[in-house]
Amino acid sequence: MGNPFKRFSALKQALKEQRRRGAKVRFASCGQVLIDGLPFAFSVASDGDASAKGFCISFSGEPVENGELTFGPLELRLFKNGRSITQKKKLAKIIKKDGKPIFQARFPELELRDSLADAKGRSREEQLLSDITSAYSFRVTPHFTGSTDGEVMLTCYPFEEPLKGLAVEWKTCTADRDWFSNNPGKLDLKKR
Repeated sequence: MGNPFKRFSALKQALKEQRRRGAKVRFASCGQVLIDGLPFAFSVASDGDASAKGFCISFSGEPVENGELTFGPLELRLFKNGRSITQKKKLAKIIKKDGKPIFQARFPELELRDSLADAKGRSREEQLLSDITSAYSFRVTPHFTGSTDGEVMLTCYPFEEPLKGLAVEWKTCTADRDWFSNNPGKLDLKKR
C-alpha cells in the first residue's frame, strides 16, 4: 500500500509547484515614445515569485538593425536601505544568433521580490510605497537618425524564467522633437 507520509509529501510538493508563478517582470511605467536627444524613462518591477538571479533589458527592431537608433548610457535608479542609488551602464551592442543586433544591459546582481508577498495586507498607499521602493527605474537618451518614424521593441526578462517571465513594449522612435504636438491622436493615456 505504500508509505502514506511519502504520498502526502509528494502531494504537498505537487501543490506547491502548481501554485508557483515563476519569476516574472512587468513594466510599472513606460514612456510613450523615444525622441532623438530627449530622455526616455521606464521602470521594471516583479510580477511573480522572488528571484535573486537578476534580469536583462534590451532594445531591438528595425531601427537598431539599420543603425538608425543608438543610445547613451542607461541610468538605473533604485532605493536601498532608504537611500536613492544611481548607477550608469553602457548598453552593449550584441549580435544575436540570427545575425541581428540588439542593445542590451544585464543586471544579474539585482533581485526581484515576491509580488504577492508584497501586496498581502497592505493599504493602497502602503502598496504604492512598496512599488516605488521595489521597482527599478531607468532612463536613457536615444539617438535616432531615421528620416521616418520607426518602431523599437523594449524587452525585460528575468534570467530565471526568460521566456515565461518576460515583459515587452513596442515604442515609436522619432527624430521629431514636437512628436506629442504633431500626433495628439496617438497619445496613450490609459492607466497602468
